[in-house]
Amino acid sequence: MRLITYKFSEIGPMGNWTVQKFNLNRVNLLAGLSGVGKSRILNTIINLSLSIQKRRNISYGNWDLEFSIGNDTYQYHLNIKNDPGTNKNFVKEERLKKADKLIISRNREKFEFNGEKLPKLSMEDIGIYLLREDPIIEPVYKELTKIYIRRNNPSYFQGPEAPLSGIPTRMLTHDKDTFTLEYIHDNFKDFSTQLYLLKKFHEETFREIENYFKEIFPFVENIDVVSLSEVPDISIPILSQDTFFPILTIRENKVSKQIPVFQLSSGMMRAIIQLVDISTMPKNSIYLIDELENSMGIRSLPTMLDILLNKSLDIQFIFTTHHAYIFNNVDLKYWKILTRKGSNVKIMNGKKFKETFSKSYQDPFIQLINSKLMENGII
Repeated sequence: MRLITYKFSEIGPMGNWTVQKFNLNRVNLLAGLSGVGKSRILNTIINLSLSIQKRRNISYGNWDLEFSIGNDTYQYHLNIKNDPGTNKNFVKEERLKKADKLIISRNREKFEFNGEKLPKLSMEDIGIYLLREDPIIEPVYKELTKIYIRRNNPSYFQGPEAPLSGIPTRMLTHDKDTFTLEYIHDNFKDFSTQLYLLKKFHEETFREIENYFKEIFPFVENIDVVSLSEVPDISIPILSQDTFFPILTIRENKVSKQIPVFQLSSGMMRAIIQLVDISTMPKNSIYLIDELENSMGIRSLPTMLDILLNKSLDIQFIFTTHHAYIFNNVDLKYWKILTRKGSNVKIMNGKKFKETFSKSYQDPFIQLINSKLMENGII
């Protein structure tokens, strides 16, 4: 799936907020002052996906988006309201069109699918979810689930409550057909476990991640995944005797011992998480990254940026940043410059400023922060 256009508005108990319609590319850098709404836009996109999957209570808001699946183009409108009497959110209106054909038309009075009337089903469930097993809706539902987000704090190990999900030992007898890349990505959120399964069933992908990681951190000799019981000087209570707990380790130049994951820098963890993500995500996924540069040093950021943008061509990226290096090395045509007047967010395509910025010897980042757009970025 590729997002083509996106628009969002929110009128509810927490106040009003509007994002004007904007176009998207394969790569999208959201630029603007802190507080202008960059992270909030990412939240609205992931909340839509999670609501459609029923992995959270449906979020109130008003979405309008255009997206493509293969050669087909869809338009989707979803209006979720809050009932102050019950404090529950409900579907006020929903429409899905494929090209010019109306597939879903739904409000509180009717529910029509592919031209036929359906019974009035629960208004607390989104129509795409309710019809997800129908052959017409199944591909739409599946693609809308392929939206993923990474926040700006990749904490991994903070004591005995660390997210060591592990693998049930009975599953280790399954073959490669079970552990597809997509299955690994969607069913194992602990990246040590993901790397163990990649090493066991997709060694080529594992070695590719290792090579990318060594490009980013040249002082690293290799990475490995071992059993938790093999890691010295650590005592974590084993939660289940029927579960295998893998742990990522790395070996650095001139360091005699393997270094376990919970002793790595936050930048190293951030890098390995993102490498695992892009290596296991289903094709045509949408990857949302909040503050791409977070925890990444200036020596490692260039390689990480190159890998994300130039070696992952089947993923659509939407990310935020405040880092000069990223601005200066992402083409202006991929910039989405945000300004906000009150609760109204406007987004301009960076390509509009390409000719203006090219007349100066200053870096694009310097020109942006000195522009009137940033001077009046929030009013």
